[in-house]
Amino acid sequence: MPYVPSGYWSGLHDRRDLSAVGQSGLPAEMNEVLYRIQRRNLAAFLGRNGADRIAGAAFDVGSGSGYWVAEWLAAGAGSVDGCDLVPAAVERLEAEFGSSGRFVVADVGGSAPLAESTYQFVSCMNVLLHLTDDRLFERALANIAGLLAANGRLLLAEPILNNAAFERPFNPEASSRARSLAAYRGGLERCGLRLVDLAPATAVAANPIESRTRLGFFAWRALWAGAGLPSKLRPANAGWMGAVLGALDPLLLKLGAAPSSKFALFERPATQ
Repeated sequence: MPYVPSGYWSGLHDRRDLSAVGQSGLPAEMNEVLYRIQRRNLAAFLGRNGADRIAGAAFDVGSGSGYWVAEWLAAGAGSVDGCDLVPAAVERLEAEFGSSGRFVVADVGGSAPLAESTYQFVSCMNVLLHLTDDRLFERALANIAGLLAANGRLLLAEPILNNAAFERPFNPEASSRARSLAAYRGGLERCGLRLVDLAPATAVAANPIESRTRLGFFAWRALWAGAGLPSKLRPANAGWMGAVLGALDPLLLKLGAAPSSKFALFERPATQ
């Protein structure tokens, strides 16, 4: 069946937990573990770039459950606005975070701007991979870049491939698609942004969706399946699996071993 984003995401949001926006094949308990690992790694990435404290207003693209909205408020953002494709998700975001920002129903790949204002900090966390059509992807990059004020910073968490040769062609039935750094960087640089830093987000806490033409991919798939199996059998197993994965992840990252999941930080220079 063709991938239809509105219906796909509306169905997932009926779950009302992190499995709606994270790894849909794993229970909420395991998704909590995976998010904690990536949050820890993100804190180090942002700290290294002097972006661990947010001054001024922020905007979160594809806010979903509000997980990252809460993080940006805790990091000092004066307010956090956001958008999501699913009306029910926006209603819940307004109920929980409406006193600290404004949330609207919007399609990041649509023809309308996402907001009337610009922001010092914009986040887009594992959203763009779900715009599998290149035309919509390019328009989404332009829409997101349009949110950023001068000296503002854009944070992406995406399955960014190290090698463009590993990109797979558009598949109308696929709900996600990994792209090369050139695909992200090219579209954002055309809108006046520049890349500040790029780093692996995690070795074990994200589904390795890159091309099956790479031999190592099968090893990562085996590791991923093994990591998720205990929690599928019994959600409470996520506790001890979290301890194992939490210890394993930094070791693999230090060795330079990681599949496609990346953090990317861009900024809009004050003068262009």
